[in-house]
Amino acid sequence: MTVGEASPGAVVTLDRCLACGGQRLRPMAMAYLHRGQYYPLAACEACGMRFLAVQPTADALAGLYGADYFESEFRCGRAPASSFDESAFRDETRGLLDAFAGLGASGRLLDVGCASGWLLKHAIERGWQAQGVEIAPDAVAHARAQGLEVAQGDLLAARLPDAHFDLVYMGDVLEHVPDCRATVREVARILKPGGWFYLRGPITTHSLARSLALAAVGTFRRTLVLREPPYHLWEFTPGPLAKLMAGAGLEVVRMRQSKIPPGHARGHKSGLERGLMAAIDAINLPLTTLFNARGDRVVLVARRPQAAKDVASPSR
Repeated sequence: MTVGEASPGAVVTLDRCLACGGQRLRPMAMAYLHRGQYYPLAACEACGMRFLAVQPTADALAGLYGADYFESEFRCGRAPASSFDESAFRDETRGLLDAFAGLGASGRLLDVGCASGWLLKHAIERGWQAQGVEIAPDAVAHARAQGLEVAQGDLLAARLPDAHFDLVYMGDVLEHVPDCRATVREVARILKPGGWFYLRGPITTHSLARSLALAAVGTFRRTLVLREPPYHLWEFTPGPLAKLMAGAGLEVVRMRQSKIPPGHARGHKSGLERGLMAAIDAINLPLTTLFNARGDRVVLVARRPQAAKDVASPSR
């Protein structure tokens, strides 16, 4: 079945869930609208995964990530500065490297979606053998100019060796890839037995404000329309995300939710909408902090088992 209607353009319409293969898709009350093109959200009734049922083609998707994206839209406008500003990200990369060390990880590091390469640079300073993968030519050129090893393209196209890395990191990346299942399986393939997958990113529709908005809008058979580029092809929530890892043969060790503080609403919203979101977020923040529930961001740590288990390749 086809979910939603799309205007003519450089799009792909999905009639099944790429995460599990399920064919029963339920329309959700949310869509992106960008340059006259409609990108409706759907949910898989088999695994619960949420995704855009109409997505940009590979070429159209690559076109969204030009130099201006890394200047102002990097991480959907929530980054403190241009991605090319090293000083703005030094504390963040230091915290990540400390977290990796806390796992006991060392050796070979792969940063998927490495942007300007700051994590790679700082990881090398800490003794890692680090390399990256990045789809955007401007970001790749910037990273390579620093002497960093970065492959241009997506993870699948990089064709990296089996069981090669001690840790694979993705920060605000997995929600952007066309096929999350193939990407996670590729991560499992290139990890050494006992290697770590450290994932960080948004789970926006899981938050209290967005969940209530979707429920309210859906009750009246309306659609919450986001008038912005469809950067997020996947709207992850904790349960389906854990199933995605398990399906690739990875064991989830930790999944910690967090909540962006009130007053950081993104997109074109009225004063009333922003006020309502801030009030709900004020309740959501302690709920997430105390009970690890209803967050809008997540850190997931998974591991490839030490034992010689079958780790599925992307083609299976």
